[in-house]
Amino acid sequence: MNILGLVFSLLLILSYGFYACWEKQSGAARLRGTYLGNQIVNRKILNRYESEVYERLRRKKTDGAIKETAEKESQPPLNAKIPLNCDCAKINLWPLIQEGREEHQVLYEMAAKLLRTFYTRGLYDKPRLEYRLLDAILASSKSALQKKTPFALEKLSLGDESLQLVYYKMLKGTKEWDLRSEIGYPSLLDYIKAEQTEEKICLFHAHPDLIGVFFGIKAAQKLFAEMHKENAISLTREAIEQICGEFHLVSLEPELFNLLEIGRTNHPIGKITLVEQDQETHVSLRKNVYLRENS
Repeated sequence: MNILGLVFSLLLILSYGFYACWEKQSGAARLRGTYLGNQIVNRKILNRYESEVYERLRRKKTDGAIKETAEKESQPPLNAKIPLNCDCAKINLWPLIQEGREEHQVLYEMAAKLLRTFYTRGLYDKPRLEYRLLDAILASSKSALQKKTPFALEKLSLGDESLQLVYYKMLKGTKEWDLRSEIGYPSLLDYIKAEQTEEKICLFHAHPDLIGVFFGIKAAQKLFAEMHKENAISLTREAIEQICGEFHLVSLEPELFNLLEIGRTNHPIGKITLVEQDQETHVSLRKNVYLRENS
């Protein structure tokens, strides 16, 4: 019996030793894979950044590059083929934080509609939860400003565990998403910001999904195509209302147009968001890069 107990004890010790070694090796392999994946996606983002810089230089030197770019932009918009929503086209929550929803009712409703359109299907199904989320975001932001603490949308504490969990998922988004196919949902930071600026939402640089929040997804596809086709002319309020009328959207808020910068704008895009993923390690990386416009 003593020998049998000794054998079992040795087997137990060896098992623990083997498990510890295996755990150490697997942890090192995971760490190495994550590091290599991070290096790969960093190189991909660097390559995309350099390509964007060179493309802008070519765009300034040749009309042919401009024409080619316009042809690409006039293709049917798909999330895999068009850029992410530009910084100049994000919904700015700053007026709501500073002055409240009563002074900016249309902006408040558009922000709530964005949450409802993008996240109801994938994250929550409770009615009017988008208003609770938006109110919590605004209240937390205002409190942070009043306390003069460092303020960032991605670091807000909403004071409700269930809302906080949904908010974190909104900020993160999914790796793949397509609202029309009901696949996933985008990062909230691609569509909202809180900056002390009076700039309007640039419709020309907006993603079709954001245009859909304002005018409906069907009208948004045609509006996007009209703005980005070759030899396109600047859209007017009347042209937008006519296109929306074709899709039976006849009641547009007059104050909505006060939020939008309409037409084919030429202002520089100083900040863009690049997202890349390594297929082998499944490491994904999102970076905001700033492009300096040369005169």
